[in-house]
Amino acid sequence: MGTNYYARIIPKEEDIKKLHELIDLNDFKAIREKTCELYERFEPYSADAEPTGYIHLGKRSGGWKFLWNPNLYRIRNGHYSEIEPGHFKYILDPDTAYYLYPLTKEGIKSFIDREDIEIFNEYNEKEDKEEFFKMALNWDKESWDSDSYHLAFPDEKVWNCKNEYTNFLESLGYKLSKNKSDFYSDGLRFATSTDFC
Repeated sequence: MGTNYYARIIPKEEDIKKLHELIDLNDFKAIREKTCELYERFEPYSADAEPTGYIHLGKRSGGWKFLWNPNLYRIRNGHYSEIEPGHFKYILDPDTAYYLYPLTKEGIKSFIDREDIEIFNEYNEKEDKEEFFKMALNWDKESWDSDSYHLAFPDEKVWNCKNEYTNFLESLGYKLSKNKSDFYSDGLRFATSTDFC
């Protein structure tokens, strides 16, 4: 059993006003698009994306150290290049890393302390920011992470989470656990995924 925690980005006044206008116009498609933009899960598609909607911050589980969501995204870059007159080819440029916040205690604290952020749990209960952060830092500090668990239970099957994203994390210099399912930064335990529950 565990509990997930989220940051909700409070929409800007002009966005709320625009949504009201769309409702007054009864523009179903535009209402739906604006609602998705403002209230669904944030996933950046470019290096200059502004966070909107909600963001999964992490999960606490009994017997395990708090597991932060790194919210570190791999942004694929590219451009079209003319290879001969009238014919273009898509060229992959180097990927960039999109950090929603630095993977440090100070980075996460600064993010959740923003005025436009509310913290809530998976039961849609609003959390006090200070209490949440204190809980996350102190949740089962002496408990399991994937390396300590597999060291204690060496006969249990070790799942391997190696994939393109874990390769990306390693290319950024993060030292992942043996099975690639978590890593540490500034003493905080992070998942090797941005999509977990």
